[in-house]
Amino acid sequence: MPFASVLFAFVVGAIVVTVTGGNPIDAYQGLLCGGLGIACTQGENPALQIANTIVYTIPLITTGVAVALPFRAGLFNIGAEGQLLAGAMACTALGIKLHDWPAVILLPTVLVGGMLAGAVWAGIAGVLKATVGAHEVVTTIMLNYVAQWLLRFLIIGGPLELAEGTSKSLPIGDGAHLATFLPNSDTLQIFGLPASVYRVHVGLVIALVAVAVFAVLLWRTSLGYEIRAAGQSQKAARYAGVSVRRTIIVTMLIAGAFSGLAGAIQIAGVDHNLTDKYFSDTTGFDAIAVALLGLGSAVGIVLAAILFGALHAGGAVMQADAGISSSLVLVLQALILFSIAANFLNAIRLRIPGLGQAPSAPAPAAVGAALMTEAAVAPPQEGTTTT
Repeated sequence: MPFASVLFAFVVGAIVVTVTGGNPIDAYQGLLCGGLGIACTQGENPALQIANTIVYTIPLITTGVAVALPFRAGLFNIGAEGQLLAGAMACTALGIKLHDWPAVILLPTVLVGGMLAGAVWAGIAGVLKATVGAHEVVTTIMLNYVAQWLLRFLIIGGPLELAEGTSKSLPIGDGAHLATFLPNSDTLQIFGLPASVYRVHVGLVIALVAVAVFAVLLWRTSLGYEIRAAGQSQKAARYAGVSVRRTIIVTMLIAGAFSGLAGAIQIAGVDHNLTDKYFSDTTGFDAIAVALLGLGSAVGIVLAAILFGALHAGGAVMQADAGISSSLVLVLQALILFSIAANFLNAIRLRIPGLGQAPSAPAPAAVGAALMTEAAVAPPQEGTTTT
């Protein structure tokens, strides 16, 4: 199903490019060059393109996990974007406030702070779901907007603003920076370019550890069993002794921590401050497609994140080389998500007979049989006698 969804998206994307007067071969060649460093014809550096793809992939892995874990519990975490922003804001605030701390203390502090902020953000939706039944789709979407407006407050005339009118925050302390795999040097040449342009950072290792933790948690722990049981059937899970309410809250807390970690990694490893680009960031929303395309598995999430990271990195090269708008990347992502959703809906329809069909009035005989069966199995009401 994932391969078919991707193939469908690229076929339809080629049709769209052709209809709009473009050349799909040139468009996809640009995507291959920008995303994977393959088939470059305009002098692009393949190593740099691969490095850019990795940088884009890192937050998609952790946010993909943040969406996939609640899926396993029967929950829809549409709030990975807000949780990522919460983590980014917490990381930035701590990195600014504690800038003079030694790196060995400051770096773990900002990362853990980002995780805690994301966990709290998602935990709000989890508590509301577990206590009053508020649907997590509604609450997580609303919390996305709250996070976006809180970000605006902080960096536009707020306490973290660098200077009036800049729409960016103060930079975090140097001790809060994630190390890069290559030296940050303009004199050292790697594959014909300064080493400083290759921005691949240690966040890649953290993201891979996060996805490994996700796999172990889900399949090798009692909590993972409870999450999967609650996702299969809450009623059956209760009979098995699982506290569904606690499972919902804990699952959302852990998911939020993963998203918050993604936000902290972006600040510590790439941007080093909050900017207005986060107003339109879509990483948390792309994570939904990553989790679905990866079928909720650890390996699948990594592969799907690489695909989406390559699309992001390749879009700019495609536009420069082929003259095709980078918006085609968004079209491809939407088509992939549409195809996956259609397959899931079809699977649900097959599992639930009659779903999607017009309701028909039950036959009188069927109604009578149902009433007789109910009367036969129903316990006697209090205050009545049976013979």
